[in-house]
Amino acid sequence: MFSLLGMGALASGVYAASLSHIDTFYPNGLNYTSYITNSSLGTNGGIYNAPANQPTEGTPYGVYNYCSMPHPRIQEYELPNVIEAKIVYLEYFQRHQRRTMYNLAPGGENQPFDCSTIDAYLYSAGAQTGNDPMLVYADVYADPNNPFMDALPYVNASCMFPQLTLGGLLDGFQHGKDLWAVYGEKLGIIPKEPSDKVWLRSSSAPLTQQSAGGVLRGIWPEWKGSLPLRQQSGGVDTINKGYPCNARNSILDAIEATDDWSEHLNVTADLRATLGAMLGATSSAWQKSFDHFSDNFQARLCNGYALPCSFTNHSNCVTVEQAEEVFRASDWEWHFYWRRSPQAIQYIQAVGGLFIGEIVGRLQAVLDGKQEYVYAHTFFHDNDLGPILGAFGIDVMRWPAMGSNIAIEIWETTVEQPHKAAMTIYYARVLYSGHPIKTIHGTLNWIELSELISILQVYVPENIISLCSTA
Repeated sequence: MFSLLGMGALASGVYAASLSHIDTFYPNGLNYTSYITNSSLGTNGGIYNAPANQPTEGTPYGVYNYCSMPHPRIQEYELPNVIEAKIVYLEYFQRHQRRTMYNLAPGGENQPFDCSTIDAYLYSAGAQTGNDPMLVYADVYADPNNPFMDALPYVNASCMFPQLTLGGLLDGFQHGKDLWAVYGEKLGIIPKEPSDKVWLRSSSAPLTQQSAGGVLRGIWPEWKGSLPLRQQSGGVDTINKGYPCNARNSILDAIEATDDWSEHLNVTADLRATLGAMLGATSSAWQKSFDHFSDNFQARLCNGYALPCSFTNHSNCVTVEQAEEVFRASDWEWHFYWRRSPQAIQYIQAVGGLFIGEIVGRLQAVLDGKQEYVYAHTFFHDNDLGPILGAFGIDVMRWPAMGSNIAIEIWETTVEQPHKAAMTIYYARVLYSGHPIKTIHGTLNWIELSELISILQVYVPENIISLCSTA
């Protein structure tokens, strides 16, 4: 049986052998709940396996790989099919790299988790004093005398949940090296060293900051100084749901009250009941969607661990087939949230509209000849990528996986005009994890920048305060 996932991991089956790399991003049938229950699909060509403490192999490169998504790489990168054009701006967003899970099995974790191979540094330095701090890092331990230990899901771990893993950090190094090869050496848009032409930003989460450290070291391996990584204050942050917005929850409630959502819960009722009883995961947080199950299973498989077993019966374990159905259900949910649900536009506006507005502002500055940066790079989360992909109108949306990325390349062309000065026209290419993105507007491989701005502008709320104040 052909498998994209390797020995001992989730098998994709013979079906995957006929898929091209790009097909794994846009599976057929994701509009229907039959996609979830069709076991012959396996993972639809996706990879859900990576070794512990090593970089992701990425073989074959270019397929949907939940553990470390493809990104622009010199071996596959193709220039636009245009005679004369030069790149003048790069807007790049990415999800953080591999991590431990957010959601521990409520009944207890049957495997220990080891993060002793990575040091999560935490320190501050005076900007002007010149006093170097001690380089301290978090060293996780458990105190058996802590009474709360018995009240929480049991886990034998030297990890935080979540935290970046060594495999994720190594993936970040490679991600940065590949970006430099394409956008630094080949195209010359990323400067040879950090400068005031570069804008770097992250969420306030250590996951994104640590991922940034790995990726940026891959881009600038010889840089000796520190770098400012812009962040917005809590309560007003335009990424990672960082600002108050009652409408987010009310819109989500409306999405999960639709007949389609109920149907997908009905066809997976037996699966959810089985997994819930096995893992002690019977609360509504685990049963109302597949987010928690997927998060737990993905984090295990992507860091060299096995699928979970019951804490009280180690022979009662999650099967490959069950995990594959969980992953298909999760992809169905993401596609429904951001593309198919009747509330998708409102949900994109409430969750990601402000950041999309920032993107539009930077692109408009290029169009107006007022952009001071040549390269902007934002490190954030899957719930930031989802709204952006939805705003582009992506044909089909699987869960934006670890290291998922969007590159918006802006190219300048000059058109000669008789008896007039030459006219400058800006074009955009949008790459999703290294591929030109397929959308309801066509493949965004060469589109006038003004048109791209118009596509995104729809999702920028006119009055976010008013929108968010609605219950």
